[in-house]
Amino acid sequence: MSFLLFVIAGVIIDYVLLGIVMNNNEYDFMIRFINTMSVAFILVDIFALTSAFLYFRQSQKTTLELEQTEKEKATLQSQMLQKNLEPHFLFNNLSVLSGLARKKPEQIESFIDDFSDVYRYYLKHGKKQLVELKDELSFLKNYMNLMEKRFGNAYQIENSIENTNGFIIPCSLQLCIENAIKHNKGSEKKPLLISLSRKEDTIVIKNKLNKVDFTLGTGTGNDYLKRQYQINFNKAVIFTETDTEFIAEIPLIFEI
Repeated sequence: MSFLLFVIAGVIIDYVLLGIVMNNNEYDFMIRFINTMSVAFILVDIFALTSAFLYFRQSQKTTLELEQTEKEKATLQSQMLQKNLEPHFLFNNLSVLSGLARKKPEQIESFIDDFSDVYRYYLKHGKKQLVELKDELSFLKNYMNLMEKRFGNAYQIENSIENTNGFIIPCSLQLCIENAIKHNKGSEKKPLLISLSRKEDTIVIKNKLNKVDFTLGTGTGNDYLKRQYQINFNKAVIFTETDTEFIAEIPLIFEI
């Protein structure tokens, strides 16, 4: 509509200026109309390119702002999750310590050592974006020592990871192990085996399904890992459940 109005107005003004006011006897309407159309096309092209450029810049700015907002939300969620994990972790392990004091006082010292190492890891690395895989595996070993004090040999880790190059989000392996323990039954006679392996640049955690009758879970830990990897590193954490096993695949990060 703007293009048509510009052409009509241009033709009228051109005719008034040249054809009437200037008394141009050689005024050729078709030539002047084509010239006006040409000018209109040029102006439209300029306007279109300018609009496209401004839209692109605004779109880029909006995208960056949205990405920054999502990262800030993910960081806030990470901090909230950390605050929720700490009292939960402390309560559970203080209960275990109380039980050891009554039944197995000789294990208290080793329990406190493992508990101190694990909690120190929480405090030191909990707010970091990434940690080395070897540090996470060392932390997981101490964590499983605590679980052994709590559940005996009902839950066992089989770690076949030899190449420890790469980085990983802190406590990500522990969250997966905790999820397996929470949702599956294990016993001294029939322990639940949880395997850790490396497939190229991915850590794979597997456990057979032996689901407990009821668990109250919100999937916060899994959602947290997915969002953190997607927003910060554009990588996907994959959770797969088959008829017989649950599989978590966590990508390793190499550029930090």
